[in-house]
Amino acid sequence: MKARSVKTFAPATISNIGPGFDVLGIAINRPGDSVLAGRRRESGVSLTVKTNYPNVPLDARRNVAGHVASLMVEEFKLPFGVDLVLYKRMPIGSGLGSSAASGVASALAVNALLPKPISKPDLLPFVLEGERLACGAPHADNAAPSLLGGACLIRSYNPLDVVSIPTVSSIIWVVVHPCLTVETRKARSVLPKTVPLRSAVHQWGNVGGLTVGLATGNARLVGKCIEDIIIEPRRARLIPGFRAVKDAALHAGALGCSISGSGPSVFSVASSPRAARAIATAMVNAFLRVASVRCDVYISRINQNGARISGIQHR
Repeated sequence: MKARSVKTFAPATISNIGPGFDVLGIAINRPGDSVLAGRRRESGVSLTVKTNYPNVPLDARRNVAGHVASLMVEEFKLPFGVDLVLYKRMPIGSGLGSSAASGVASALAVNALLPKPISKPDLLPFVLEGERLACGAPHADNAAPSLLGGACLIRSYNPLDVVSIPTVSSIIWVVVHPCLTVETRKARSVLPKTVPLRSAVHQWGNVGGLTVGLATGNARLVGKCIEDIIIEPRRARLIPGFRAVKDAALHAGALGCSISGSGPSVFSVASSPRAARAIATAMVNAFLRVASVRCDVYISRINQNGARISGIQHR
């Protein structure tokens, strides 16, 4: 029976996870974006955006969700159009994969309307084109975990090769999002063009250790290996109070702390829910004390499921 309308949810993500620039990401439980998609007789894609956040593009051609839906309508030569409603619950420039969540939710919803839906992994190229629209780079470290869930390693971009890392969900992730915006394009523009070999070797060791820690649920190893000596020092300058927030997290018992994606969100690794709550409080207080910025807090284990269909209506 063909679907008439579908509602989907795509979760936020922590990408880079310290040293894994553009190649490592995990899904968390919240926040996230939702999309309601329905068939219509007219061709093309119509878009309605429901959000409390400013600067969300309302034009389907400029909005990630609308762009991804349009690409799929064209690719599969659908004999119908799509009415799309984006419930934009994540602010742009949060460092939590906001654009990826919109693109993933859209792709999953449109896919459910197809006469012959394709697999989740096959949706990833469409989502990456949404990332290209949003920030100029089709990076997959947000898109892949938001779509597929769990922890993802982008082994190669050409050709695209995404490896799902089996994980033990014993690690607690603390994410603090200050009410600031860091544009991904700007955050990428401050990155170094070359890296000393010694720094690269150090970073490779941490990426390897981080992967092992995720796979075994070793919170202490993960915390030690999220050390990032290449990207974090450059992007830290874009986040008021970052150093004080990181110091506060570590003093409160965090096993490690770094920038989520391109920032301004900052994440920490905790060994228990109780420790996570204490760490979150310390980080929030530091942001308020040093930068006079209020924050949202998300405490989560790894979301193993990724994007999901939350509602469906048939003819």
